[in-house]
Amino acid sequence: MAHWQRWSPRPPTVESRTSHSVTLSWSTEPYNTSQYNVVYILQKREKLPPWVIVYSGGKTTVTIDRLAPAHPHRFRLKIALKPRGGAVQPSPKEMTHSIKADPSSERVLAPDTRGARGSLQSRWSEECCTSTDSDGTTAACFCMAVRCGYVKQVQQMLEERPVLLSAVNASTGLTPLATAVNKGATTMVRLLLSLGADTEQRIGGGRTPLHLAVLAAHYQIVELLLEQHADIEARDTNGLRVEHLAVDSGDLETLKLVLGRGEVTVTDNNGWTPLFRAVCQGARTDIIQELVHRGSRVDVIDRAGLPLLAAARLLKDRHGRRRDSVLRLVDSQYQHEKVVANFTRLTKKISSVQALLK
Repeated sequence: MAHWQRWSPRPPTVESRTSHSVTLSWSTEPYNTSQYNVVYILQKREKLPPWVIVYSGGKTTVTIDRLAPAHPHRFRLKIALKPRGGAVQPSPKEMTHSIKADPSSERVLAPDTRGARGSLQSRWSEECCTSTDSDGTTAACFCMAVRCGYVKQVQQMLEERPVLLSAVNASTGLTPLATAVNKGATTMVRLLLSLGADTEQRIGGGRTPLHLAVLAAHYQIVELLLEQHADIEARDTNGLRVEHLAVDSGDLETLKLVLGRGEVTVTDNNGWTPLFRAVCQGARTDIIQELVHRGSRVDVIDRAGLPLLAAARLLKDRHGRRRDSVLRLVDSQYQHEKVVANFTRLTKKISSVQALLK
């Protein structure tokens, strides 16, 4: 029966659905199992445990109820053969016709019956994706489907309510596109953009999907949004542009991509350039080096009157020491000061030796 245990049935088919239930059906498969009771095992996707048995029996049409309204659901099917009394396992050649389902065999099996004595089980089918209805699919439900990557459900929901494409989830403050961007779901972002999602729709803090993608260093999504002509000059409520957020991301490749289309000298509400922000935020040396090499000015002063060089000199690493690697990049007098300091230390040592020899 190794052939049976390697075989997978077709996924369940959605017959109907309501706000609290889904009716699924499946067809019998071309095997003769007259000596066996047939048990169909249906599981639903959950969080913990990941799959839960919601039906086990001989019916080929089942309604799963008590489901949350306006919610996406996934199901999968397995077929188990339970021997009748005194039955002998038939050979694969004998299993050539249709299954004879026995509705009287309906009962819940243990979640793991793979190795149960006398039980033959197929593999799991592919997943069947569906969702429960609602009086109107909510933005929260739609964003949940987006976040979970349920492409079919997203398309179905938008067919019913196209306005959901720009709806804002009240619990998160995110639009569907912003939800997909935050998740890093490139496929979902591409789908939403193809359906007309607004690349300039703002969320809390005045940030656009491009701002979110850059900050999270989702490189491919940044490319997608730029291909859709997302506004690279857009600012959030603090006056930050994507150049500043690329510094915050800490990702060198994302920074290079943004600077290739943006401006290295742009300032925020504090008068900080991306380089100024990198220095004050303690960015890595390679980030600061990239900004300097692209022409960032080192003689700038912010709106509080703090020069960038002063900020760099005040900057300490996590051990409380000055970051000399940063000073070498932004302080033109660094090498001269270093030479003078070394010369002073050397002179003091010579003076001390001469004093001892007297």
